[in-house]
Amino acid sequence: MHSLLTAPRCAPLLFGYRGGEAVDLEGLEQLLLRLSRMACDLPQLAETDLNPVVVRPDGAVALDVRLRILPRHAHDPYPRRLRAARRWRT
Repeated sequence: MHSLLTAPRCAPLLFGYRGGEAVDLEGLEQLLLRLSRMACDLPQLAETDLNPVVVRPDGAVALDVRLRILPRHAHDPYPRRLRAARRWRT
C-alpha cells in the first residue's frame, strides 16, 4: 500500500514539499485499508465517495462520506420460472 501512495507525481506533497509539514502517511494507509476491508466484507456495497479526505501530520479523516448500498437479496439455489400464460382461441 505504501508504494501506491508514494508513486504518483503529487506524492512529494505528502512528505513536506516546499517547507510544509509531512502528513500522517500511516493514517492515510489505515483509512484506505479499512475502506478496502469494508468493501470485501459487504458485498452489497456498490459505491463509496470520500470527498474530501484531509490528511494532516496528526491523522487522516474523511470529512464527507457517501455510501450506496444495494438491497440484499436472499440467494435462491433453485431458480424458478413461470411459464407464460397461453391464450386459448375459441
